[in-house]
Amino acid sequence: MALLKINLEKWKFALGEEIACLEKGREVTVPHTWNIEEGTEEYWGTGWYAASFVPEESWKEKRVRALFRGVYHDAYVYLNGKEIGLHLNSGYTPFEAELTGGLRFGEENELAVKVDNRFSEQMLPFDTSFDWANDGGLIRPVELLVTGRSFIKNPAVTARPVITSRDQRQDKGSAVFGLTAMADGAGAGEADGLFAEWTLYEGCDAAGESACGEKAGGGDMQTPGREEAVADGRETSCRKMEGREKPVCEGKEPVTDGAVEIPGRILPEVKYWHFDSPNLYTLKMVLKKGEEILDEEKVVFGFREFRVQGREFYLNGEPVRLPGTEWMPGSDPAFGMAETKEQLEKMLLCLKESNSVITRFHWQQDDWVFDWCDRHGMLVQEEVPFWGMRPPKAGEQQRKIFEEQISEMVAFHRNHPSIFAWGVGNELDGQCEETIQYIKDAVAYTHRLDPSRPANYVSNSIYKGHSVDGTTDGDIMMINDYIGTWHQGYDQYREWDAIVKQNPDRPMIPSEFGLCEPAFDGGDARRDAIFREKMECYRKYPNIAGTIYFCLNDYRTQMGEDGEGKLKKRVHGSAGLCGEPKPSYYTVRKEYSPLAVTAKDGSLEVRCKNDLPCYTVKGYVLKVKGKGIAIPDLKPGEVWTAEDVGPVQMNEIEVYRPVGDKVL
Repeated sequence: MALLKINLEKWKFALGEEIACLEKGREVTVPHTWNIEEGTEEYWGTGWYAASFVPEESWKEKRVRALFRGVYHDAYVYLNGKEIGLHLNSGYTPFEAELTGGLRFGEENELAVKVDNRFSEQMLPFDTSFDWANDGGLIRPVELLVTGRSFIKNPAVTARPVITSRDQRQDKGSAVFGLTAMADGAGAGEADGLFAEWTLYEGCDAAGESACGEKAGGGDMQTPGREEAVADGRETSCRKMEGREKPVCEGKEPVTDGAVEIPGRILPEVKYWHFDSPNLYTLKMVLKKGEEILDEEKVVFGFREFRVQGREFYLNGEPVRLPGTEWMPGSDPAFGMAETKEQLEKMLLCLKESNSVITRFHWQQDDWVFDWCDRHGMLVQEEVPFWGMRPPKAGEQQRKIFEEQISEMVAFHRNHPSIFAWGVGNELDGQCEETIQYIKDAVAYTHRLDPSRPANYVSNSIYKGHSVDGTTDGDIMMINDYIGTWHQGYDQYREWDAIVKQNPDRPMIPSEFGLCEPAFDGGDARRDAIFREKMECYRKYPNIAGTIYFCLNDYRTQMGEDGEGKLKKRVHGSAGLCGEPKPSYYTVRKEYSPLAVTAKDGSLEVRCKNDLPCYTVKGYVLKVKGKGIAIPDLKPGEVWTAEDVGPVQMNEIEVYRPVGDKVL
């Protein structure tokens, strides 16, 4: 968080090989990409950005860093003409550059970045082997961070519920809490007298903000029915702490060997995080030397347990089958990969209101996206963008870049309760011996960095060999199922029979399924039919513990067969490029709803589904002709009847989750 954080929004920009091109540059607002601008929509090359600032005199005894949240894909950073940092072969992970030694006080300083988005065989994604947009630029925010000579780095929170119930959802109870972090700059002689004061609070900070700075409840979430959803003590996902200033616990820890540690302890009563009850906690830390404050850090996190046991998923003690959809960011041609918070929230809300509670990202996203998922309830697998059959075998360069990227992902994102798993690759040759070894090594490496989460590989090759495939070496078997379109010559049920027979005790997720146009025709009617047919199949196999439909939206991609320039796309979504729903969107919403509502003789029968999806509902609200009725807690298979509601049409009925998202 730092003592002072300055968002650098205004930059001078120009395309060219040398910094001299900036002499004819123009002002842009970051986030920015040149690949949505007329004339440079398909420019793969180098661009330059420069921002000027005057350091304050008070910074002379402090550390100053630039935090880049995403530069696609190679970044060379200069301060006053001198190179001070570089970040190569990774366009979607955050990184920092130290400015401290090169600052000039009493005058303007220039921070410049050379950005290269040429296709490269040295990076991940590899060359042109990826199915999304190749947008270059400072595609995410840039911030100046000012601290004392030492600052808190890579805080890692332990937040583990103590699950005592069996086969049922547990919403609160005791939990294990602790933290480890580095004190950067606390080397020999620097650590004397350093200590960290810390306080743990329930909810968001006193200003009602989360880690991303969004107000509690966030954005456009004042949906109809929210007032009923928060009745009877139910509250929104991101709760203010006014009136709750009493800390859960607090303490003071010395800096030892360059590290800060809050020893693990049992908290007797905490509220657990769930996609329907995304309860959050805020840890505030202050790094001090005597009375001098060197740094301040805030970590927002949640207590939740996502566990793989046999062929099932358990969320906070309950066996669940979870429905989901993948969203392809960067697709609105007005923004590209340089999306605003408003655009991100628009699409995330579209995703959540499809009744998806689980998703995956082919490439790494900004912290802001995961903050939103934390606050609004969405489970996410974040993946290293290693996609496709090129190179034919995973080699040493791919291993090296994978390790660099997964290390940055874990360091920056590990405290988000929304992230339930890490992904190590997608649609490689999962039958290739060398690639299988890469997958084994990548999963093991990820487990060493973060033993608390599953690590998975997504396969489209298991149909060639049901027991020997790279996906069997992950914690969850994730299988892209395009039988009937991309995968020709296979029978849907015969293949899943064989996969389950060869792997009877493994949980599985069909991690992509759907219709890709114009490669295959049939329009949205066929997309709708494919979705229904696949879901009918998946519900027959208890091993299938979740689904991830592909995808929410038509998407911009450099591989697209439809359109040109910034409109080059694939028509693959139940919504358009900008999130406008198609008829199939409402099929997804209905099929993925955890509740089915039937009108009978002046009453309404509400059934909690017991196949896929399958999870307990708590705090839901039924709204009939504008009147809210609280639905009692229902376990899968249970039925409740709302009596005497009178004659009602189905289009007069709405259902809302506790956080305000519309279900039906």
